[in-house]
Amino acid sequence: MTGQDWVLADAFDRAAPTYDAMVALSPGYHDQLRTAAEALVGRMPLASGGRRAAVLDLGCGSGASTRAVLEAWAAAGRDPATLEVTGVDASEGMVDQARAKTWPGGVEFVVADAVTHLRTLPDASVDGVLGAYLLRNVPDRAELVAEVGRVLRPGGAFAVHDYSVAGSVRARAIWAAVCHGIIIPLAVVKRSDVPLHRYLYTSVRDFDSVERICERLQSAGLADVRHRSYPGWQDGVVHTIVGSAPA
Repeated sequence: MTGQDWVLADAFDRAAPTYDAMVALSPGYHDQLRTAAEALVGRMPLASGGRRAAVLDLGCGSGASTRAVLEAWAAAGRDPATLEVTGVDASEGMVDQARAKTWPGGVEFVVADAVTHLRTLPDASVDGVLGAYLLRNVPDRAELVAEVGRVLRPGGAFAVHDYSVAGSVRARAIWAAVCHGIIIPLAVVKRSDVPLHRYLYTSVRDFDSVERICERLQSAGLADVRHRSYPGWQDGVVHTIVGSAPA
């Protein structure tokens, strides 16, 4: 990890104690994570040979996205005993928040940079990968997506869930208004990490367009890449993109 990565991880460490309270104020935050997880699970084939399906939750934070994967798995009628989920995050403080919650067997959390963790995994060893609010925070996005493509088993799926406003004047204006009028002032009131929430604004403002994200997945060999956004003010601002490794 570079020095910049460590600064960002430290910022999430400082924000960890108030992070759940902050995201709870975001309309649709948990429902959207659940939708992204459902898109992932819907693409994943059933594991064969009696083994558990392996899912990576990269950038798991305090565990909201991990919980979404478990709920989506159950909603699809799949036996929880057939799933194992590894949540990975570079912030020790966020992982501590996740570990403090109650989880079923088959769930574990790892403090690690996402790309570094992916490099430790064998080829074709993972059935599904969820990257929620992750890709824009990774210095080498091409390497992360390529590593995901490498570790996915045939038929496995990758779901990217994030903000993206590039290419839309309306979305950029909405994002600026929401950040400067609501998110950053709320961070002050909640005594959360204000520089982190300022970083949130600029990181989204400067992030890839949806088209570019789709191209990244396709360049890693993923097929049937699909995209959806969400209703209300978040239309064109919050997106889920999913692709599959060829079977």
